[in-house]
Amino acid sequence: MIAALVALWLANPLLDLGGDSTCPTPAEVRDRLAQLSGSTTAHPRSEQHRAYLSSTDGMVHVELLAPDGRLLAERTLDRTGSCADVAEAVAVVLSTWEAEFNPNVATSVVLPTPAPCEVEEVKPPPAPSLRFDVGIGLLASITGGEFVPGATVAASLSPAHGQLGLALALSASSTHSQSVGSLTGAAHWSRVALVAGPQYRLGRGATMLDFHAGGVVALLHIEGVGLPSTTSDTSAQLGIGAGLRGIWAWNNAAGWIGLDLLAYPGHDYLEIGGLGERGQLPHLEVQIASGLSLGRFP
Repeated sequence: MIAALVALWLANPLLDLGGDSTCPTPAEVRDRLAQLSGSTTAHPRSEQHRAYLSSTDGMVHVELLAPDGRLLAERTLDRTGSCADVAEAVAVVLSTWEAEFNPNVATSVVLPTPAPCEVEEVKPPPAPSLRFDVGIGLLASITGGEFVPGATVAASLSPAHGQLGLALALSASSTHSQSVGSLTGAAHWSRVALVAGPQYRLGRGATMLDFHAGGVVALLHIEGVGLPSTTSDTSAQLGIGAGLRGIWAWNNAAGWIGLDLLAYPGHDYLEIGGLGERGQLPHLEVQIASGLSLGRFP
């Protein structure tokens, strides 16, 4: 298209080339235009634009002026390559300007019809079918009027577009002390508990609230303290648990705080043989936990 513009323009030249540029010179640009068109025929017109070429700091500055001296366009080109290469670049710029500012050139050019664009439908990626999270946290275990620190690992799994899911939590507390009859602190005990059951989640944005409940399987370890002859014992316990957890998510991470109540029905007695002293472990344990989770939070 540029070659066609140049040929049309040179057949009826409306441009006067001048300036102090030495590489390329105005004559070299004029010759390059003639080479591109294959014609040097001149038919002067009254409405003649003027192009001025100047050299500065290894660059060529090109200006296009109207017959009355008004500046129509200007551009600075890097002077890289040979003078012939720069002359060709200047010729292309000038012919493009003439097509834009000279109606005798612009209206005579028939632009090719652009090829139709093929629009390809881009399907969004399939939405994930599950949401999940796994986290760790620190907890305070409160039972029998005493609280001790501990740790927990919590996880949940649910459908991406559902509110019901499955929750799991594994917790362990440090040692509680327990009186046996009149003997204060005669027994120490600790418990590792696994809670599993259904979960109901409210909210789908950055803030969510989980309600969960389930069965508890625990491992209880007890040992005597400060007695002439002490023993220890480890046994399993069954119970039930329920709680809630508030979640504040950002991207694939979330901070959370939770409150859980664990209940162990039945009678867990502590006896000291030969002394007739007897005690009982508390049935309820409250856990307050806080931590961080990673996962998918739609």
